[in-house]
Parts: sequence; C-alpha cells; structure tokens
Amino acid sequence: FLIFTTALLVKDLDKPTRVLYVLLRPQWRSWLVRGGYALVLYGCCLTFLGVTAALNWQQLTFILFWISAALAVIVAVYTAFLLAQAKGRDFWQSPTLALHMLVHALMAGAAVFGVATSFVDSTNAWQQFVSQTLVIALAANLVIVLVELVTPHPTQDAKRAVQIIVRGEYARPFWVGAIMLGNLLPLAWLIFGDGLLLPSLSVLIGIFCLEYVWVRAPQRIALS
Repeated sequence: FLIFTTALLVKDLDKPTRVLYVLLRPQWRSWLVRGGYALVLYGCCLTFLGVTAALNWQQLTFILFWISAALAVIVAVYTAFLLAQAKGRDFWQSPTLALHMLVHALMAGAAVFGVATSFVDSTNAWQQFVSQTLVIALAANLVIVLVELVTPHPTQDAKRAVQIIVRGEYARPFWVGAIMLGNLLPLAWLIFGDGLLLPSLSVLIGIFCLEYVWVRAPQRIALS
C-alpha cells in the first residue's frame, strides 16, 4: 500500500519524470515535497525494521519501531496539509482535516487486521483489541464528521460545499456509503453482533466513500 500510494503521488504530477526534481531540488514549503520525503523515509524505516526484527536486534528494532510510528502519522495526515495549500478550496482549510485523516488511518489499519483474522489464526484477545479499536475509531470519526458539517463555516464556498455533500450531488454516497454503510452499520455490528470480516469490509468501503466525497465535492464549486 505504501508503494501504491507513492505511485499515485508520482502519477499525479503533470510530468511524472519530474519526481526526481521534486526530491533533488525540493521546495520545502510544499507539502508535496514533504509528503514525498515522508513516504521515502517511511519505506526505508519499514525495510530496516523488518531486517532488524529478522536478525533479532531488539534494541535497534525498538528504536526503529517508534521512528516508523512517527513517520506513519505524517504519512497518514500530510495530504490534509497538501489540500490546505489549495487556498481556493475553502472547505479544505478546516483544522479538523488532519485529524479526520488520522482517524481514517486507524480505521483502515484496524479494518485490514479485522479482515485478516478471518484467514489467519488469531487469539480472542487480539480480535477483541481490533474490535475495540474499530469501535473507538468509528465513534471518533462520526463526531469529527458531525463537527465539520454542523460548525458554521466562515465563507460561502465552504457552506456550499457542505450543502453539496449533505443535500446535493454527493448526498447519496455520503449518507448511504459513508455514514450508513461505512460507520453506523459496522458500529452496530461490532457492538451487538459477532465476527470482524463483514464490518471491517464495510468500514473500508465507507472510508473510500467519505474521502471521495470530501475530495470531489469542494471541486464542484467554480473558482470564478
């Protein structure tokens, strides 16, 4: 997934071959550059972490573990700051956007482990941990989305973006895909039901729907 993310970042450049220019002659104020370096450093740390773990170098593994964890947070949220640099899109200027993406990263990680538990052996304690993590992350995600949509926005463009999401063109993927399928149903399943496969798959679909809406809706508003 890290390689896939990096490939998408490169493809998103107007001239993908310019990625070397971005890395070798960086403009450090750009979150495209910062994100690119975060992805590279994160990949290097994960590689070294795997090597040290395989060689049982426990002290070095412990250090690399925490460095990798810090880089993982940066990789998870840097897109929020990249979007915020698009000053013409008022909806993306929200201070909750980074928190929104961090919670989504936790949801996605727990959901992937939830799917994996259906195909590999795991203890009841581990399954309970994954389930509880999903419940907490889903609850936090619903609160963040509610705050984002209910809190008065300072500009007309941001208010119009909210209207497009809640009652306009993207209302169906938002309410049905993101909220119902991606949050409320898996949350109810995890609390009252049994098993992790279906709610985890539902969470992953919901993350895709919500990110799709969050990225696309503000761009439906003309800049001039």
